[in-house]
Amino acid sequence: MTNRAAAAECMPGTPGLEKFHAAVKEIEAGERKRPLTVLHLGDSHISLDGFTRGLRTRWQEWFGDAGRGLMPGIPFRYYAPDGYTLVMTGPWDVFSSLPADAKGPFGIQGFRVEAAARKAEIALASDTPLSGIEIEAYGGPETGAILLALGNAAPLRLQTRQAEPGYIRFRVPAANVHEVKLLPAGSGPVVLLGWAMLKPSTPGARYDSHGIVAATAAVTRRWDAGIVRAQIAALDPDLVILGYGTNEGFNNGLDMEAYRALVDGLAGLVMEATPHASLVLLGPFDGARQGSGALCEGGWATPPKLDAVRSALRDVAAARKSFFWDGGAAMGGRCAAERWARAEPPLMFADRVHLRASGGELLAASLHEALMAGACHESDAPG
Repeated sequence: MTNRAAAAECMPGTPGLEKFHAAVKEIEAGERKRPLTVLHLGDSHISLDGFTRGLRTRWQEWFGDAGRGLMPGIPFRYYAPDGYTLVMTGPWDVFSSLPADAKGPFGIQGFRVEAAARKAEIALASDTPLSGIEIEAYGGPETGAILLALGNAAPLRLQTRQAEPGYIRFRVPAANVHEVKLLPAGSGPVVLLGWAMLKPSTPGARYDSHGIVAATAAVTRRWDAGIVRAQIAALDPDLVILGYGTNEGFNNGLDMEAYRALVDGLAGLVMEATPHASLVLLGPFDGARQGSGALCEGGWATPPKLDAVRSALRDVAAARKSFFWDGGAAMGGRCAAERWARAEPPLMFADRVHLRASGGELLAASLHEALMAGACHESDAPG
């Protein structure tokens, strides 16, 4: 029996991951050409590729690289997604959904960039050839056109002006280009929510990760629910991972009932937008601070709300028949942050909150193993 035939007979069964595992099974059986697609939203652990790199690398090494979604332009300092070089020049305005008084359209990326002048430009260089570009924008009666240049070809004009304000998505094929430029056409402001670089691998894996430093799940209340639904429906993911909770856990005054209701509402929105996907809620990693909480060593203490946040997320996952993964337990339980920060070499930065690359890789490996257990991928197939 071949591995592929064995995979077709393997039956996934991890509670909460059935839909994701069914997608893996279809790909392994040769029954599907669409990429395995994962959407991961969260806080600073997700904002850079230190933690998410290990997940993306594993899925794309196995299934092939189908590309990834990116933030609009360079929305924050140090944004440097693996595999791409980005330069944003000219009079772009960057808007974040993090401030409590943030206004205007936001989608799952949590940022938008706006410009009107043609001297505003975003240039991207990809390490490997691209087969297509997706652009997510917000249009209305006053917005203008986007010029999209692929390699050395003449720019394409993509019109965002429309009678009713709302979400617009463009998908443009590319002939194995490495360089992409995007700029306003000068006919009015353009509002960019995000874009994606597509790769020719078939079926491949596409893993979009979008995080905001210092974010809590409450940031999603400032996103436009209609845009979020449309974006998630267009992406059509097989798996959605929500990685909020660290910053909530450091808030001693957190209202747990309100927090549970907030997370449940977010889970409901995601499941409504993509009923064919599995949903994963990540319990926050262990953390420590100089202040109130149960003491570890060296004066560091575990914030008292961290475990309560994990319990709330576990409860929501159970009620929604979704999958819960405990990041704190994966690190080794309470006070692991203190041990990880003092390890040689360190696995965590001295703040006892943020992961070093080595720590991120360890946790990515642990999460990937948990997500793929029972997924019937070929390496686990009998025969």
